[in-house]
Amino acid sequence: MHPKPTYISIPAESTKGAFEDALHTADQTPPDWYIVDDFFQNNNNIPWIEEVHAQGRVYWLKAGELSKSLTEVENILAWLTQNNANRQQSVAVIGGGTVLDAGLFAASIYQRGVQKWSLPTTLLAAVDAGIGGKNGVNFMGFKNYIGTITQPDFVVSDFRVFESLEAVDVLNGWMEMAKHALIADPALWHSMKQFETIPSTNTVHTLIRDAAAIKKRLVEADEFESGLRKTLNFGHTVGHALESAAASRSENLPHGIAVGLGMMASLHWSADQTADSGIQRELVDAAHCIKRWLTRAVPGYVQLAVHAADLDALWVFMEKDKKNDANGVQEVRLTDIGQAEWNQLLSRSAFGTSWSSAHGGF
Repeated sequence: MHPKPTYISIPAESTKGAFEDALHTADQTPPDWYIVDDFFQNNNNIPWIEEVHAQGRVYWLKAGELSKSLTEVENILAWLTQNNANRQQSVAVIGGGTVLDAGLFAASIYQRGVQKWSLPTTLLAAVDAGIGGKNGVNFMGFKNYIGTITQPDFVVSDFRVFESLEAVDVLNGWMEMAKHALIADPALWHSMKQFETIPSTNTVHTLIRDAAAIKKRLVEADEFESGLRKTLNFGHTVGHALESAAASRSENLPHGIAVGLGMMASLHWSADQTADSGIQRELVDAAHCIKRWLTRAVPGYVQLAVHAADLDALWVFMEKDKKNDANGVQEVRLTDIGQAEWNQLLSRSAFGTSWSSAHGGF
């Protein structure tokens, strides 16, 4: 296993700009180059980035799935090359999941890899995408088909940047937190399900830290996804198919909505696999809880996604999922809240049944 990243948490009471405490300490040399979500080009959340930009050391990257392409990565590599970046220098990537995916992939392959800083600015990135070393881009319409598992050297958390997030961005991260809880932490799930609606991030800092700790623990146990780490794919086989299908229609489906809908189907499928009526109720209740969060937060998005779903088209994308093996579509199944099994074969008929059970009422 590669050396574990150094995790740095910025205290909420810090008076400096976002992430600034971590970048200017006696222990580390500040990054030389920055790949930054272009949202912060006209936003004061990271005030010091303007000075770095004036020095010509920032590559502005637009967030979104369109940036997760080989073309965009080639643009980043060209920028680093034109600026004479070298292997003794470091690259900081500042943004949400898609920016981290593309930016850290570029940094991982530039001159066979430079020192990397992961600075997540969304809830999703802080609890999931920014932890674990997975990076990469989409290819030929399929999610995350090209990439590496290369740990960043530093991961910096600064919850203050969440305060400007849109509701859908909070939802994206909340769904990943729910996934972590459902596969590995019944206590966290119990705490989360008490909320009738998705809460403000500044009221759930402890839950955010607990969710991030689950991701760290699973990655440290199985960095290259040969076993336990596969449980983090819960709900994502269906979720990624929904995202790919939406992209093929030139539509954008937020990741959290796709994963939420995917988890609902997987929970119903898991419930169908158990003979224990108590566990069955718990799993179906969890699906209902996710449905409530989704429909109260973004009802229009959810209805459009469900009504647009063509199960045969989704199955085609699911059959191409990179997690599959020669036996067919592999899914993660819950045997109880907090207990997950990976490499579980999912048939087309079982998928159709679980989808109808989960989404027939929309």
